[in-house]
Amino acid sequence: MRWWLREPGAVAPTDLRALDVIEEGPVLDIGYSTGRHLERLMARGIDAEGIDLLEAAVEQAVRHGCRVRLADLWTFRPARAYRHLLLMGNNIGLAGRLSRLPALLDRLAGLLAPGGSVLVSGKDQRGGPDLPGRADWTASGERPYPGDRRIRHLYAGQTGPWFPWLDVDPDTLAARAADRGFETHVEADADGRFLATLRLRPRT
Repeated sequence: MRWWLREPGAVAPTDLRALDVIEEGPVLDIGYSTGRHLERLMARGIDAEGIDLLEAAVEQAVRHGCRVRLADLWTFRPARAYRHLLLMGNNIGLAGRLSRLPALLDRLAGLLAPGGSVLVSGKDQRGGPDLPGRADWTASGERPYPGDRRIRHLYAGQTGPWFPWLDVDPDTLAARAADRGFETHVEADADGRFLATLRLRPRT
């Protein structure tokens, strides 16, 4: 959070390396927060814009020269398709529940230009303290998926309302993505953080 708020000496997140694969736009950053990913892309001359539901995020990003708008992913109607979609910081969690992940993937597919990709960063917490027992969960649905959570924002002493959020592990993400026509490549770090690149399989 300190890096996102531009505090001096804050350490940048490791998922910034995902931006290195982006050589051309247009790029849509979904849930861009304060716009730091957009800043880096735009500094390289890449056509990039973002959408977010928080007015405070829009104000922060605009203040730093980013092209953003207040919009809901589910109802957003862009005038163009995108070469890359960014869902960094586990923003794939916007699905809210595992049962809604297929609908989110379909929505993302509808925003992509041919040959485009979805870049996702997150943390695999299977067996970790936040999601106990995830390692024992099976796709059969015999047990509730432990990544279906409720969270709320806390900032500057203000607490927002609870809302549903999905913490999905990379294996489950890849399986659900395959069902929706995506191929998934995952790079995982030793601490469980991962980067996933989703590309639509060519239609035959």
